[in-house]
Amino acid sequence: MQCAKIRLSPQQIKLVTDAGWILTKNEILHHIKTAFGQLHHEQQELINYHALPAEVLRQGGKISRGENYLGLPWIVLDYPRCFSRTHIFAIRTLFWWGRFFSTTLHLSGDWQQQHLPKLTRAFTELQDNNLSISYSGDEWVHDITSAAYTPLRKLTQTDFEKIVRESAFIKIAASAGIGDIENATEILMQQFRFFLSIVSEK
Repeated sequence: MQCAKIRLSPQQIKLVTDAGWILTKNEILHHIKTAFGQLHHEQQELINYHALPAEVLRQGGKISRGENYLGLPWIVLDYPRCFSRTHIFAIRTLFWWGRFFSTTLHLSGDWQQQHLPKLTRAFTELQDNNLSISYSGDEWVHDITSAAYTPLRKLTQTDFEKIVRESAFIKIAASAGIGDIENATEILMQQFRFFLSIVSEK
């Protein structure tokens, strides 16, 4: 029986014989994970000045890392976070290799209904910040450039209120390009601060 051959293009052969680019990728991910750790510390300090339910702060923040979200590496910071099968309150910060940074407010169940008045009051402000919303289909789609997300500027106030009231979940997302990487933590902190101002009691 003849063994199968590994057939690679010249470009693929060049990459597979060069360990340097993998080591560089790992260094980049280490830098971003470290930056997310510092970002989490800043988020914690900011939250001290806002009233949030103790339940959503009890677990603290969590940084996760993976290699294959739609084929690409990713790093996620969840803070605050309160996940159950039917009730979710979370602000998720994401780095997705080659795609974007994003900050997403994720609500479902009781948390979603509890924040309905705050969200509807903030609708114009949400629109003005060029955000997108996901509210149907797979709750765990994070690609805000996909059809799962709708720009809020395309919705009316009535549309938005109906979505928040009747959908099984809502995810409102802001993004920043990878080209903004040197300013990414500042941008992500601004996005976090904005979402916190919407959901907090003061």
